[in-house]
Parts: sequence; C-alpha cells; structure tokens
Amino acid sequence: MRLFLMLPFAAAALTAACTPKAGAPAAAAAVDTAAAKTGIDSTRTRYAALQVAGDATGIAGLFDEQAGVDIYGMPRTQGRANIEAAMKNLYGMRKYSVTEIMPLETNVRTNQDGSEIGTYHDMYEEKGVKTHEWGRFLVGLVKSTDGVWRLSYLMAFPDSLKVEK
Repeated sequence: MRLFLMLPFAAAALTAACTPKAGAPAAAAAVDTAAAKTGIDSTRTRYAALQVAGDATGIAGLFDEQAGVDIYGMPRTQGRANIEAAMKNLYGMRKYSVTEIMPLETNVRTNQDGSEIGTYHDMYEEKGVKTHEWGRFLVGLVKSTDGVWRLSYLMAFPDSLKVEK
C-alpha cells in the first residue's frame, strides 16, 4: 500500500527534475550539415557567375552587412557598401572570363555559421593582357534571416600567375 502512495510523489518529482527551468538555455538544434553545405554551395556558385558578369552590386549582395574582405592587391575592406565600391573599381580594371572556385574543406558549426577553405582559378584581361591566376581562399559564412548564406569574411591570395602571350 505504501508503494502506491509513493508512486504519485515519485512521478511528480521525476517530472519536475526533467522539466527545463525558467531561464535555462534551450537545447541546441541539431545541425543540418547537408542543408548548410547546399546553401554554401549555392553562394559559391553565384559568386563565380557574378564575378564573370562583372556585377559588383550582385557580389556585394553575397556579403553580410558587416563583412570584411582581404584580397591580395586590394585595400582591406569592411562593410557591404565598401565591398561594392571596391569590386566596382576591380571590375572597371579587369574583365573576368573564368572564375572557378574549388572548396577543399567546408565546416558547418551551427545551422547559421560555417567556413570554407579552398583554391580558385581566375582568368581575366587587364590593359589588354590576359592573365591566369591560381590561388587560395578562406571564407566565413553566416546564414541570414532570409535563409541565404552570406560571406562574413573573405581572404584570397594568388599562388601563381601566368600571363598569356
């Protein structure tokens, strides 16, 4: 008989112990790595297409408002508007005909935060001279409230150049 009287108290105690306390942090959502990588792939693909098109406004739209850019040969740049101005200047000097971006490693930390390292190959014409550029890149990415993965940071630098004759 005593066991039956204790059962409701034990159930109440167990329920209280398993119920999250007010103000306690919520459990982290499971990371959907596949969905994040699909979104990151889409941003990378759009970047390459927009660069070949010479679309500085489109490229700037792929960056977070506070993003930073460190591209070899260009001044360090921060903020979407400044990135757009820098890219307009770059595309005013160079006409890209090839941009290939090859990721080596994509890391997804949360459903809103990731990074990627890899290599790239660009071919562009500047002052009548065609140049191939092979290099490396590192990007930080964030998923914005509209569901689009945007660059929060970009660093890129060439490993080698080949001027066509």
